[in-house]
Amino acid sequence: MTRIFFFVNILILLLNATNARYAEWEELKPYCSVRPHPQCCASRDDDCFMPYYDSRCYCDVFCFRGIDNHDCCPDHDSVCKGENVSLPTTPAPQPTGTCYDPSTNRQYSLGESFRRDCNLCRCITLGFETTLSCEEDLCVNNDELISHINQQQQYLGYKVRKYDKFNGVKVKDALNQYLGTIPDRSLRTMVDNAPDNPTDYYGMDDVHAYDIRSNVSLVGKIRGVRDQGKCGISWALSTVDVAADRLSLVHNIKSPKEPLSVQNILSCTDKAAKDGCQGGRVAYAWGFIKDRGVVTENCYPYESGQTGHIDECKLHLSDADLQNIAQHRKVTNIQCPSNTKDGEHFNFGPAYRVRDEVRSIKYEIRFRGPVQATMRVTPEFFLYDSGVYRCGGSNFERQNPRYANLAAYHSIRLLGWGANYDQQGQPKDQYWIVANSWGTGWGTSGYFHIGFGECEIQETVIATYGKSTEVLKKKSRRQ
Repeated sequence: MTRIFFFVNILILLLNATNARYAEWEELKPYCSVRPHPQCCASRDDDCFMPYYDSRCYCDVFCFRGIDNHDCCPDHDSVCKGENVSLPTTPAPQPTGTCYDPSTNRQYSLGESFRRDCNLCRCITLGFETTLSCEEDLCVNNDELISHINQQQQYLGYKVRKYDKFNGVKVKDALNQYLGTIPDRSLRTMVDNAPDNPTDYYGMDDVHAYDIRSNVSLVGKIRGVRDQGKCGISWALSTVDVAADRLSLVHNIKSPKEPLSVQNILSCTDKAAKDGCQGGRVAYAWGFIKDRGVVTENCYPYESGQTGHIDECKLHLSDADLQNIAQHRKVTNIQCPSNTKDGEHFNFGPAYRVRDEVRSIKYEIRFRGPVQATMRVTPEFFLYDSGVYRCGGSNFERQNPRYANLAAYHSIRLLGWGANYDQQGQPKDQYWIVANSWGTGWGTSGYFHIGFGECEIQETVIATYGKSTEVLKKKSRRQ
């Protein structure tokens, strides 16, 4: 009987609770009225509460009620003070089912999604309202960054612009997908190659401009610009292109008509050499072409730039092939993955380091050919258009801290150097002439200029002898 009386009281209280007015939008339901006794607390009591959405509301006399916020339960006044509180005068608002995007002046239905540059936006329900929920990642084609740099062009020395290939691309993805070199400080311990002629070596201080592409005797021998696509392979691509350049400069040998295959290195190196399309290690690429050589592009075509991943190796060398490579002999009868009969295989000598000083790098390019360098890339570099690029300097990251520490490494080819001149005819703003691997639609037909010493570009410069047999001949002559 007592239990029946208790439930009757609860039912009466539930009916009374509906008279409590809390806010115009409040969904009326009991809180204090269904608390175990005591329903209301006469003094301050932090345990005198009820669950309220994802928070809690209180039923003690010290709960707070203000115009904009409160922590009293909706039925506090009715249950704890005995006041008759009227029902809401307006019904609770319901989701409209559409979201408005002020940047495009468009309406989107509930559940619909769209991209705002590189960020995905969705029309969702939040509480009793529909609202746009958008990602907030940094985009490569950032209007604010482009405007900031171009306004300072006369001080920074270079211009930037948008590129269609980076539409909808996030900075964090571009750093992974369009670069592709894992830093390896052990490269700095490699043995360097001393200059053959000290006079020529020191004479480089007075040579303020040189472009190996303009050397009449080398016309047609230096490789152009390739496009690595959406796969971080600069560690391998710069290696084979520098190797091909060096091979074409060695006298009395047949240079490849086709580019050398970067896919051969990507797919056939050890797993330790790479992290898929997220990048790889330069030392492994050079070691691979020394120990196993590399075939031409028509034999093993490049696919990873389109697929976004690296497949298993499709080119297998026999023991006899490996023995020929070790003895610096030409490997023939290669079973090309493309099934072409015109594919060729080339051997190379060991790689070596070039001293990280301007004079040594100049000498190396002038007398031995293009070299590979690794640079530190920050978001501005993706937008380079023309001029002499320099790392930082725009101070944009100070105004936008989210840009701070966004960087990765990229390997490229140095083909020469140049300088701008002051009014007295003295060189200033000296720079390296560099071939990138993002196609001819980027930068200046695929090339760019970068100031001496900028972006760590002189710290890891690597080259190779054109062919192992040539190295052996030179050693024999010296002996």
